[in-house]
Amino acid sequence: MALLNWSMTMVGYPAHARSGTRVIGVSHMSTFAAMRVVEDLGIISGWLKAEGSQPQLERVRVGSPTWVGLPELFSERRVVKTEGLASGTLVFAAGAKSDGAPPTDRTLVAWAESRGQPWVEVVDNETAYWGGLDDRRLATVITWFLCQRPIEHDWRKLTIEARTLAIIKHGLFEHGWTRNLGLVKPERGTSDLWGGVHRNCLLDHTHQPEPSRVQAGMRVRIELGELFGKDLLEHCPLNDETGKVGVK
Repeated sequence: MALLNWSMTMVGYPAHARSGTRVIGVSHMSTFAAMRVVEDLGIISGWLKAEGSQPQLERVRVGSPTWVGLPELFSERRVVKTEGLASGTLVFAAGAKSDGAPPTDRTLVAWAESRGQPWVEVVDNETAYWGGLDDRRLATVITWFLCQRPIEHDWRKLTIEARTLAIIKHGLFEHGWTRNLGLVKPERGTSDLWGGVHRNCLLDHTHQPEPSRVQAGMRVRIELGELFGKDLLEHCPLNDETGKVGVK
């Protein structure tokens, strides 16, 4: 378990906590992964604005919005699959080129929200904050989170059972969810979620409790193309500081 004894985290922020709309934060999500999910949300184009070092991007001007088409972004290899190699932020706001360039008197996020469009902000190629998502698109981001390594399953082909999705969505905004990779059983298609956020988490978690204070767990399993959750009744095994298992 040692190599996989680390945790991914997902946190929900209600409207007006981080921006005008509800926001979902996801740890360990690179720029490449985030833009792939954007494409899978059915978004075909938008505006990118980069700040700081962005070696994983090609032909994107730092400090000013650049219009991109998602298919071309990948076919022309303008975004590289790397992890943890940047120091800066990248914001993508959905939109058509015919909408015109975003105004300079407000942030790209504010511009997207004024038009009712989805957006994502990637920080340091490590964490992603999603805003303006409807329920269907929110479920897609949750599915991506549940199906990351070491599960070898195409998350695009899965849906989440309605009751399970409702519990996960409620918990997102109540306490956040932590997924330790050492508690994933790929051969069984199961992944354990524990409520709460460990203190070393890179996401903003000022108001989220630690796992030991929540004591709410769910074992999610893949069955016939759906993700089903079952309550875990045992004591949460995660360390409040690190999110690791078996560390006091």
